[in-house]
Amino acid sequence: MAVSNRLRFEVLRRDRYTCRYCGESAPDVVLRVDHVVPVALGGTDTPDNLVAACEPCNSGKSSATTDADIVKDVSADALRWAEPLRVAAADLAGQQEEINAFRDNFFQAWNSWTYELQGERRTFDLPSDWKNSLDRFHEAGLPSTVLSDMVEKAMSNRTVKSQNLFRYFCGIAWRMVGELQERAQAHLAARPSEPAPRTDEAASLYPVDKAVIDVWTHNWIADHEEQLTEQQIARFAASVEAFRTSGEWISPDRIITAAIHGVGERRETIQECIEALTKDEHADIVTEWIDAWTDLTGQPPDNFFLPLVMEQVEKFSQASRALTRIRMAALMAAYHRSWTLHHGLRTEVLKVLGVSAARQTAIDVWNRCFFESSRRWPTTDEEAEYIKALEQALAARKHAPGELASAAARAGVAMNTVLAAFLPKPRRRPSEREPATETLDEASAAVLDFQAHAERRLLDAGDDPA
Repeated sequence: MAVSNRLRFEVLRRDRYTCRYCGESAPDVVLRVDHVVPVALGGTDTPDNLVAACEPCNSGKSSATTDADIVKDVSADALRWAEPLRVAAADLAGQQEEINAFRDNFFQAWNSWTYELQGERRTFDLPSDWKNSLDRFHEAGLPSTVLSDMVEKAMSNRTVKSQNLFRYFCGIAWRMVGELQERAQAHLAARPSEPAPRTDEAASLYPVDKAVIDVWTHNWIADHEEQLTEQQIARFAASVEAFRTSGEWISPDRIITAAIHGVGERRETIQECIEALTKDEHADIVTEWIDAWTDLTGQPPDNFFLPLVMEQVEKFSQASRALTRIRMAALMAAYHRSWTLHHGLRTEVLKVLGVSAARQTAIDVWNRCFFESSRRWPTTDEEAEYIKALEQALAARKHAPGELASAAARAGVAMNTVLAAFLPKPRRRPSEREPATETLDEASAAVLDFQAHAERRLLDAGDDPA
């Protein structure tokens, strides 16, 4: 068996790069690895039969045996190396066991999440190089105890497509690595006597920046099956740094998600990635509004409303960034067959488009109660007539928003467009109030009238009010 390059290096290093025959050292002479007992005479390729020899000594020795003292000395030296090599091998085996355990913890956590397809529970696919990614996280110091939580966070994000789940998990992992590095730097900063060395360009990168760059680069190569040029990577890295120093803040989780999303559209700066992600999120909200409207009414909304809803989503997003609130507002609007978003949004956000929550609530409640009472939606003329009556009530400024909403509900149940008929009388000043008994009588009469009307509606529909 030929002597391996690794064994040659170890023999030369053991002999201190010095010829064991004449004492000459490199670089004064060219050294070779020589068999003390020639192979032709039964010598082996083990370290105790190998020595460093200069070219002249090696060439002149031929198949003659060497002095027994050299063999004895080399054997003793080989024994000196044997124990450290065994220890190193044991360390390497222990490290591999840690890596395997790290992989197994992730694999078990990942496969604990399943989905149903054709009546069967299936696990989510992993890319072929998932072990390499896990090994990098292990090398970066990520503890295995957090793997289950990170997998749960990735699986619980319903906006991430199944084929992107592992990439999203990697983004979460890199963010966690960044947080660990930041904590480590904070500990080092608290010990001025032992400052952390920062000698290379990579050390000067912020942890989140590095995570974003690594995720974008890895996903680009995996998705497009092409290598990035140094100029492309440098441009993207510069855009990440520029975004961080711009003063505009978004969460590390979102910026990593944007980097992953932008790869699919071949975006080469983080700003372009964020814009692409935001645009698609807005389109998703409008699509959900269309689907909810269609489920409610049985037919899609008029195309005239689509740009109006998109404009609201975009402007509310610029003012708030609370996409979850905006999505819920869109779904609630569709539930009331409305294109105006307002449910759950803060007053300062609604001011962006001049939306009055009190006015729109009164319209939505009337529409919904009208439908629940008659099982049909009001016509365009009926709604226009009701809105005109509502505008008059708002202009009078005599009723609180709660009173308007209550009256709207009663008017909707009665399928009546005259809101004033259901509004309470304006509150009088103390000196102008009627006796308390009369006020109670009027209120009782109004309640009885409403109950009687509701019972008549139920009887007309064929239901027993009891």
